[in-house]
Amino acid sequence: MAKKITVSELKCACLDPVWRARWLAGERPSTQPHIAQGGIKTNSVLFHKLAETFVGWLCNPSNAAESLESGEALWQALFDRFASEELTKLLRANQLEASHRFNLCLRALCNRLADLRAHAPGFKAWPDLYLGEEFDLKSVRIETGRGAVLINGRVDAVRTHPVHGVEVIDYKLSRGAQAKHDLVQLAIYARMLGIAKPGLRFHGVLEYYEPDLHELPVPAPQLDSLFEEMVTPVLAELAATRSDLVVPSEDPKRLGEPRGPPDDALAAAIRDCFAAFKLEVDVLGKIEAPQLVRYRVRPAAGVKVVSLANRAEDLQVRLALHQPPLIGPAQGYVHIDIPRPKPDTVRWSEVMSDPGYQRHPSPVALPIGIGVDGELVLADLADPNCCHALVAGSAGSGKSELLKSLVASLLHRNQPKALRLTIIDPKILTFGSLNGSPYLTGPVITDLDDAVVRLDEAVAEMGQRYRDLAHEGFEGFENLSQRLASGCRDMPFHVIVFDEFNTLITYLTTQSLFQC
Repeated sequence: MAKKITVSELKCACLDPVWRARWLAGERPSTQPHIAQGGIKTNSVLFHKLAETFVGWLCNPSNAAESLESGEALWQALFDRFASEELTKLLRANQLEASHRFNLCLRALCNRLADLRAHAPGFKAWPDLYLGEEFDLKSVRIETGRGAVLINGRVDAVRTHPVHGVEVIDYKLSRGAQAKHDLVQLAIYARMLGIAKPGLRFHGVLEYYEPDLHELPVPAPQLDSLFEEMVTPVLAELAATRSDLVVPSEDPKRLGEPRGPPDDALAAAIRDCFAAFKLEVDVLGKIEAPQLVRYRVRPAAGVKVVSLANRAEDLQVRLALHQPPLIGPAQGYVHIDIPRPKPDTVRWSEVMSDPGYQRHPSPVALPIGIGVDGELVLADLADPNCCHALVAGSAGSGKSELLKSLVASLLHRNQPKALRLTIIDPKILTFGSLNGSPYLTGPVITDLDDAVVRLDEAVAEMGQRYRDLAHEGFEGFENLSQRLASGCRDMPFHVIVFDEFNTLITYLTTQSLFQC
């Protein structure tokens, strides 16, 4: 039976592993974002209701609303017919600031409608512009490799566009740390509409009324990429049967320990496969790493390691693997590395409690992952051999999640006075929630021109640091830890994190071509 979920629930499941685990365990956690105490209420639900009602009224031919051209005329119609009573209720509830802000948001919506009308080629009536308000998307079925998921949702608006053809609109009354949530939600709606309306591709637009309108267009390729990277893997997990689910444990295993007893059936298959070629081995056991399972075998007297390695493809066939296992010598045994069909999850909390990480002296030591032997792999940004790192991988392989984990590790390990972060995030997906952090040198940079300026400034800063360290008798930037240990705190570590660095390379290459 297909699992059922709403768009709001799916968005939370994609962005919050703890929320997802609770949902999978049978709970129904809240999907409402937390509102800071003392903040002005945005009345988002009421805004959506009035926007739906008003645009529906405009599109009703019997109302002859095509005569409404200016933003002021549209606002007067909205106020007289629908908004006056609601604004009065807010005033009577002593929500003066909320009422004023809500008034401005509705006026901005009317100005937006007037602008759309003015730029719509051949405009005759509002139905020429709006294909429908608050589209109902009921039980849109998305197939995964582990089953199907039925998704329910309501799109704020679908409009015609002279360039993009059709665009899906999502209204928002606040942004802040929720920008990534908004983009994921828009990607889900675009995919659902593509399934419900075969043959159409949907350009996306986030319209933020804050209360002035700020528009964020999202091209169809970016929506597709975002869906495949962040939503598709979660849908596969949600579609799995309960016995397939992996729910976070309250008492995680220590890192570096074998993760279970040897699989007798697989061990027997390994022995039998080698025996068929007159190669006797004894399977000593296995260690489960996140990416693979390592079997340790001891060859009988006279059996060469190279003879075992030559049978890798035969083992692939016998064990029904997607690729041949890696076979090689180790101290006292031969290892057979079998890739896992689905990589295991390494939890950040486990890494933070690992004794090896806690004992590492560098304040900018980073956990990279778990090695084949189950031991934590660390890198040190204070080491000149590790001070620059490039994270590569295919779409959906977890590059951005790794970067977030690395940044979280740095914040966990340092105080703001000892660590400064510059975050460059052109796709506005990964680090929006960090804005306002005391660790940042400034707001998260999303514009590539601003990124180039900041990188130039970093080069100048690095040169000045080299000169200062040389003047003080330190031989290299890698000795900043030694300088800090001596009590000099005026030169904190400065780490620059760039998500989607390839976008900068493409941008600079394009700029160079235009200048030629």
